Amino acid sequence: MWLNDNAGVLMLIGGLLIVAMLAVALWILFALRSQFCVQKLKFTGLYATDRVTRTKYASLTIGNRSVREIAVKEIGIKNGGVAFDLTALYRYKTGLDERAHIVIEQRYSIDFSLSVDELKSLLTDEKGGRLGTLRLYAVDLMGNFYQGRIAPVRKLLADTIRLHNTIGTQKHTVSAPEQKTDR
Repeated sequence: MWLNDNAGVLMLIGGLLIVAMLAVALWILFALRSQFCVQKLKFTGLYATDRVTRTKYASLTIGNRSVREIAVKEIGIKNGGVAFDLTALYRYKTGLDERAHIVIEQRYSIDFSLSVDELKSLLTDEKGGRLGTLRLYAVDLMGNFYQGRIAPVRKLLADTIRLHNTIGTQKHTVSAPEQKTDR
C-alpha cells in the first residue's frame, strides 16, 4: 500500500539518481578522453638565478600532460612572429645525436636552460632589437604545433637589456671629453 501511494515520489528519486549517475559517467568519459586522445604540452619558462654564482638564466620546461609519448621534431622560442629554432642547442646540451628524436614520455617533461648571453644572441640584434611576446614552441613529428607563453623569460631579457643600455649610457657620458671654449 505504501509503495502504491508513493510511486510518483519513488520514480522521481530514481530518475534523479539515474540522471546524476549518467552525468558522473559522462564527466569521467570526457576526462579520460582528454587524457588518451588529446595530446597537450605544457610550457613553463622561469626567470632563475643560480644559488652559488648568482648568475641569471632562463629555465625552460616542456611537459607532456597526456598518457601518450610525443616525439618532437623542433623546439624553439618565438619573439613576436619570428621563430628561433633551439633544437640543435637542446641536442648539444643534452648530449643527443643530431639525428635522434626528442621524445617526451607520457606524464613527463624535458628541461633545459639558456644563459642570458644565449638569450640575447638569439632574440636581439646588435641594436637591441624589438622584444615582443615570447613563446616557447614545439612541433611534433606529425606537424602539430604547440606553444605557450613564457613571460618570466621575457622579463629576464628585458631587465638584462635595460641594464645593458643603462651601463652603456653611463659609459658614454663618462667617456665624452669635456670641451672648453676660450672667449
